[in-house]
Amino acid sequence: MEASAYLENICNFLSMTVVALCIIMKVPQIWSAFKSGNTKGISLGSVMLEQSGYSILLSYSYAMEYPIGTYLETAFLLLQNFLLLGLIIHTRDMLSPKVFILFVLYMVVYLSIAYRLVPDFILKSVISLNMPLGVSSKLTQIVALYKSKDPGRLSAVTWSIAGYGCYVRILTSFVQTGDIFIILSFTCGATLNTTIVFMILYYTHIKSKKLY
Repeated sequence: MEASAYLENICNFLSMTVVALCIIMKVPQIWSAFKSGNTKGISLGSVMLEQSGYSILLSYSYAMEYPIGTYLETAFLLLQNFLLLGLIIHTRDMLSPKVFILFVLYMVVYLSIAYRLVPDFILKSVISLNMPLGVSSKLTQIVALYKSKDPGRLSAVTWSIAGYGCYVRILTSFVQTGDIFIILSFTCGATLNTTIVFMILYYTHIKSKKLY
């Protein structure tokens, strides 16, 4: 009993560190893009897929009434992703009526999931999409980075925090929810986030060597 309570306390502490870091996780990347006025190196497809994954995880966890500490950081990441998408749309001159229509559809779909306005089998089907969406978003960024060989405005700090958050969530989800779909999703996320960090550091190093 004491061991279980001790493990629960560790999970709660780790959850707080994840939430605290995720409040600022994408700030370095957002600030770099805002200050420079361009979003070079940031894959729009990757950000949109990531946004869908965050939205599914947040709305599903809320619908299932999981402890808020197990998914609170997702809300902060979602808000930061909105800012990043806004910057991409602005700097690439992509604003159009179609964007507003897609936003309205997006809100209708995910609010329906969050408030369980859809059957339970759809909820389970939706969360099963979270892992392929998360994997696809990161693979899209990995491919874009590999092709350009230039990290551009990608931030190693941002992706390192993302990796840390996934590793912690593997543990907390295992202990506090036992949801296999979420655990597998975070395991894949941890692996791919780590890959992106190493690629950013490698290409940054190569680029700096060419300058000298």
